[in-house]
Parts: sequence; C-alpha cells; structure tokens
Amino acid sequence: MLMLLVAMATSMNGQITFDEADYKAVGVYDTWEQSPFRSGELEGNVAIVDNPDTTNNNSAKVLGMQRSVFGSNTFGARIDLNETFELTTSTKYVHVLINKPRDGRVMLIGLGKRQDRGGQSAETEQFWQYSSTQVNAGGWCDAVFPIKGNGGIDIYSLVVAPDVESPHRLAEDFVVYIDDIEINSTAEPRIEAGGDYPIAFTQTQRYTRSDRGLLKIKLGTTTKTVYSSCSTNNLAYRYLDTQKFAVKPGQTVTPNVQYTGAPMHAYVYIDYGMDGKFAAEIGNDGIPTDGSDIVSYTYYDANLAATGKNSAGESAAKSGSPNDRLPAFTVPSSLSYGTYRMRYKVDWNSLDPAGRMDDANPIIQNGGAIVDIPLVVHGDDVEVSEANRNGTVTTADGTQLDGYKTPYGKAFKIKVEPSGGFDYDGVLIRHGYNLSGDSIVHGNKQWTETFVPKSKFNEENIYTIPSSIVDGDLQIEGLFVSTTIDVAWHENDKTVGEDKIYDLSGRRLNQSRPQQGLYIVNGKKRVLE
Repeated sequence: MLMLLVAMATSMNGQITFDEADYKAVGVYDTWEQSPFRSGELEGNVAIVDNPDTTNNNSAKVLGMQRSVFGSNTFGARIDLNETFELTTSTKYVHVLINKPRDGRVMLIGLGKRQDRGGQSAETEQFWQYSSTQVNAGGWCDAVFPIKGNGGIDIYSLVVAPDVESPHRLAEDFVVYIDDIEINSTAEPRIEAGGDYPIAFTQTQRYTRSDRGLLKIKLGTTTKTVYSSCSTNNLAYRYLDTQKFAVKPGQTVTPNVQYTGAPMHAYVYIDYGMDGKFAAEIGNDGIPTDGSDIVSYTYYDANLAATGKNSAGESAAKSGSPNDRLPAFTVPSSLSYGTYRMRYKVDWNSLDPAGRMDDANPIIQNGGAIVDIPLVVHGDDVEVSEANRNGTVTTADGTQLDGYKTPYGKAFKIKVEPSGGFDYDGVLIRHGYNLSGDSIVHGNKQWTETFVPKSKFNEENIYTIPSSIVDGDLQIEGLFVSTTIDVAWHENDKTVGEDKIYDLSGRRLNQSRPQQGLYIVNGKKRVLE
C-alpha cells in the first residue's frame, strides 16, 4: 500500500510535474459529506512514486493514489496549489495526465472561495467538470477539463477524481497515477488517448487535399452526414459519439459510404468483443473468419491484383469508387444487447483498422478517412424497472413497472404516485444497457441518466417518456421528498437543508455547498447567489 505523503513547495510555475516540489501538499478528498475520509475514520493513501510507465510520459516521478472502495464516486487525489488561480468568465483548460487500470469517467473538482466573501472556506467546491477527452485504461492519457466561472473566485486546490462510476461495483482497491497538471488556453490534448481503438495518425490530423474525402456513412436506410463537402479544414478522424446506428441480433444490413474521389476502398468494423480493438482477419476466400470484427469491405488483395476479393468472397475490381460497393453482413444472432463501437474507413488496399501508413500509399496522402459511431444492438422490446421508497412509479394505467416491457424506440407514459406525507421533485431515468454496470466501457457509453422535473408532468402526475429516451432498458427513480421539509438557504455558505439538489443535466449533487449558479431544488429552478 502507498503511504501518505505531504510535501511543501515554493512555486507552481504554471505546471505541476511532481518531479520537484512544485505543489503545496497532496492528499485525498471526497465530496460525499459522510465519507469515512472526511470523518477521519480512514486515511487516504497518496505518494510521490517512480513513474511505472514511461510510454508517452518520461517524467521521473508521478503522484500515485489508492482508489478506495470506501470512497464515493467523486473520491479523488487532492493537490493543494502553492499559487491560486482565478476562475473567470473566460474558459481555461486544465490538463492532467492520468494512467489507470480501469475504464470510467474522470472528473476535476476545484476547491476555493470567492474574493468578496472573506469568511468563506477555501475548501468550498467551486466547480465539477468531466474530462472533454477520452481517458482509456492501460496507459497515459491527457484528460482535458474546460473550466470557467463568474469571476472573482480563487482556486486553492484541485481534486482529480479518477473513477466517477458507482463504487458499489468495485471488488477491490486499485492504484491510479497522476502527472503533469497544466492550465492553458488550448483544448487539444498533449498526447493522444492510448489503448482503445487506435488510429495510425493523430486525432487532430486534417485532410491534406480538397478533392477527396468521406462525406457520409450509411447503414441500411439510415444515413449520417460526416461533412457537407471536402475541405482541408475537415478532420481525417471523427467520432460521431452523439449519433448512433441501431440493429437487432440476426439482422442483415448493408453499409455504405459517400466518398468524393476515386479510386479507393471502403472497410467496416464492429467491435463485437467490446474489448477496445478491432480484429481484422479474413480467410483465403476473402470472407471474414469467425471472431473477426471486420464485417464488410469492397476490395483487398495481398498483391494488389487488378481483381481481388470483397467481404462476401466475390471478385472485386481494384479500381473505382467505394460508393455502393460494400456487401451486406448479418449481425450475430447471439450478440448481447448493448452499445458497440462501429468504424468506417476509406483507405487503399488495407485491412488495418487504424489506417495504412506505409510509404507507398498512406491513408492521409491518399485522401482517406476514418469515422467511428456507436452501434446500439437491441431487441423488439426494452425492460423497465423502478426502485422507489415513499412512493411508486407505474404506467399511466397503473401497471407495475417491475418486469414490464415496452417497444424499443417508442414513447410511453408513466405515472408518479407519492405516499402519504410525500411529494416528488420529478424522476431520474437511467436508460441504455448494463444499467448496473459502468456507464462507459472502452469509451462506449452504455447508459445515460436524464432528469425529468415535476413541471413536465401533467395535473394527474403523468409524463410521456419520449422515444429518444427509450433507447434501451429503463430504470426509473421517483425523487420523493417529505412535504414537511423546508429549504434552508444560508447566504454565506449556500447550505440547502436535507433537500436534494440537481444540476440542469440531472446529476445529483452530494455536497451541501454548490457553487453559484442555477440548480433544480424540489423540482424548481432556483438560483444560488
């Protein structure tokens, strides 16, 4: 186990490297007020240690932290700054190198106080921000956190929460490494995310020519636009993480691309194993082998013959546009429901999912491109459940939800019924697949939580869940509150009694001193001054 280390320093110099004493102190912090790490029952373990992985990070020393099963999802390493910085209305970007053995979201929390409130604690939580970049397990990644405020807020400490997922699924503690904390004005990561779904060029690489480019991708009758036209401003790699394709196990579908420029070849992959990589093996007949993740391609031949094979094992010409040439494929009937990573690639005679990068015909110079998109595998129906006390959530006609099924992608109505002495703020809907597991697996979002305030319900306490949310299984939590509890507002520390506070995205706030801003309190929008 790591031992607690607290060290003093003289100057931050705009960056904390841990190779020297360029911070004030290190420790642990948990936003959960009943945390044993705040009560003193447990002492967190952090230490400055030798860098265990010099790939993409040649620092001699790094900060090691034991991620405990007894901390909340916002338990993290606390770094006290020797020099404060101001949280202003202009966006700053905090970069943190993180190396961890487990997938999951990461968060940065800022502790500080307002300049005009002399009595305010310097440990007041002033911001909570998820990383805007992907942090994969198994290597150094640059987590980038965009932060801003209303001005006049000094940040004294940063807390890096390395695993903002439910701690109930943690079987044991694990060690996370943190290094090179830097604040600057650029959102670009200092190193590319390592590990999952690699590409052979940097994610900031742009088209080098305007006469070629991948503009649209298609699956069945659904088309997604990547770019409206070819331009050297276009990125050669895009992850359409806010969009999706949807299929059923056993379904046969045809993919296609709209590509400007010829001749080129197209390749399509699905990470069936959900292991963060694409296997791309084919047999001598050109047909993908069992266990392969390449599902369709227009042409391949090891000797670049005039006539090669496509993924259906048919003869395919080397020349010509890749448009409307991709063969159909069948989704395995045994495939589990969930969200998988799908990749479309336009390249020249290369099965490599990362892209061809040899001197002869590299993907960038050829005008090729790679596009990733989530693929939701679902059934005809989704399962609905509810876990509530002090009230129930049912269908509009009163049918119990446990064991209830409703058609995928179709709206349906629910009704909230508080018990005596209780009212409700609204409901929190977790939707997707593997609802009791991590929300992100190898960078693929498995489920999302959506907050629906009471104001969205009618006078009969009925609400229609839109079809866009019925994108997987549903777990509905009624936010019931006692009608005898009053909201206790305190001007200086902004404490809010025992009521539940949610930010506008529906995330429950565990702390009692949220930063200045707009929140949902008892189902109503309230401004904390």
